[in-house]
Amino acid sequence: MSSAQPRELARSAFWKTAGQLIQLLRERHGWSYQEFAERAEVTADLVVAYELARVRFPEFEACWRITTALGVDLPSFLREVEKRAGVTLIAGVRPFAQGTQPLAKAIETPATEQDALSDFVRKSGGQ
Repeated sequence: MSSAQPRELARSAFWKTAGQLIQLLRERHGWSYQEFAERAEVTADLVVAYELARVRFPEFEACWRITTALGVDLPSFLREVEKRAGVTLIAGVRPFAQGTQPLAKAIETPATEQDALSDFVRKSGGQ
């Protein structure tokens, strides 16, 4: 078994569960495929494809539109899918630092030694 096969199995389980959760939430709202698609400004065919996990790599914008139309935020939706599926899409990802951080902190924190050196020179009066 290649190293890509376990990842593909996890991906398949994740998106199957995501589709089931989308369907559950859509049905709880009492929306048809068409009504939901109109609310999310996507096609009904895309909603069906996502619910049946026919799309291998769902498009980010479409996922965001769909979860927003359902009244849930995308990160919470993805965490719930991970919990229900028992898998994650980011297994093996090596974060830059110790875990993740808020975007604002990442933007204000120097990301490289060059940034740190530039800050030191500026603070030392070298510029």
